[in-house]
Amino acid sequence: MTRKLEIIVANPAGNTTILVLTPTEISDYQEIASKLLRIDFGKDYGVRFSVPDSDSILGEQVCFILPYDENSGEPPSMDMCGLEFCGNASRAFAYYRVVCCKDGKLQPTGTKKLHIRVSGCDYPLTALVDEQNRSCKVQMPAPVNIIQFSPEELGIHEENPDLETCFLIDLEGISHLVLKNIEASREKFDRIKNYVYQKCGNMEAFGITFINGNDMTPVVYVRDIDTTCFEGSCASGTTAAAVSSTLDKPNGLYKYTFRQPAGQLDAIVNKSAGKIDSIELDGLVELSDIISIEI
Repeated sequence: MTRKLEIIVANPAGNTTILVLTPTEISDYQEIASKLLRIDFGKDYGVRFSVPDSDSILGEQVCFILPYDENSGEPPSMDMCGLEFCGNASRAFAYYRVVCCKDGKLQPTGTKKLHIRVSGCDYPLTALVDEQNRSCKVQMPAPVNIIQFSPEELGIHEENPDLETCFLIDLEGISHLVLKNIEASREKFDRIKNYVYQKCGNMEAFGITFINGNDMTPVVYVRDIDTTCFEGSCASGTTAAAVSSTLDKPNGLYKYTFRQPAGQLDAIVNKSAGKIDSIELDGLVELSDIISIEI
């Protein structure tokens, strides 16, 4: 059956995200997403972004914008295809609400503040959109659990003998394993993913954040649609990396910048009373025009 959809292609720091504006049943998410992720929006629809500057624009993930009643008192909402959590899609959604829907309350700094609901998180998130600088900062869920793994049990001890502990950061809706000074590969990801799933149960989404200095390679697996993606950038992976880097630090405010394959993200972590109190992610967002499409 052919479907007519209105979509926007978003570029939140290189993590290309397709926003489906047409109301869609949850039962249709997977079928629609699988078709949209096969389309080259650069070559077929002329979409262009400043970074990365490429003729080829392929989606890495799909989110579905839910119908919104301004009189309900509830914030606008969106679902990821696998109902997981995604920080970059959340940033893209908040940016869309401000730029295209004229949402948000103007702040003294010139940014606009709004609240959004996103899948994989049980409470509304706060976002600040800076239209002039084309950026969006979003509050990220604090870790609900942190699990330690030894490099030996993950089979990576020989690659980095100085690595003593690896942390799995559970962010409610997605969990990321942070590996430092370990080279990324699909074989390594699949092997470690299978081991972690055996130990930790059936997570909605799982990622490995490979860190080398300030360079980061994020790889994410989404259970319900059974896909693995080497992402252009990853907000939740950046959050996990920032949390992991702050665990052994005293109370205070810490800012990290991670360069990723197709963009960069800033993480601001506040630690108080020995715990991670708040996390914010900031970075570029670009939007295409609305595209009418048949799939």
